Amino acid sequence: MRKLALLVFMLLSVFGSVYAQSEKTEDVITQPEFKGGIEKMYEYISTNFQYPEEAQKRSVNGKMEVEFTVEKSGDITYVGILKGLDYSIDEEVLRLLKAMPRWTPATKNGVPVRYKVSMPITIRASRKGQRSSQQLTKYDEQ
Repeated sequence: MRKLALLVFMLLSVFGSVYAQSEKTEDVITQPEFKGGIEKMYEYISTNFQYPEEAQKRSVNGKMEVEFTVEKSGDITYVGILKGLDYSIDEEVLRLLKAMPRWTPATKNGVPVRYKVSMPITIRASRKGQRSSQQLTKYDEQ
């Protein structure tokens, strides 16, 4: 496998509510975050993604959807593909997600909690040596 210039869009969406109502008080839930923020997550994916040769030969591009759980410790578990793109690309994305460094966990009223994350990813291999001029969209600007 060789590395190619890669454009990866990751739009973070999360199962669950930002605020949950209880009878007496309002619970405040913060979302989990990749340490260093969304830009560091883009950097991690772009640096470590290895475009599979089989997919490269067929010029496989497109959108897929993944999910995983951020544990109280920040570890990533229960990694899965909700909507696959190509077997070889799916396997590479699963490898990257399983190897991801710890996140800052979600909290509920300041206490770390497990949190399920769903993330669409669009993968486009650009021509050798060229980078796309299109910019990554930050998830907090949606």
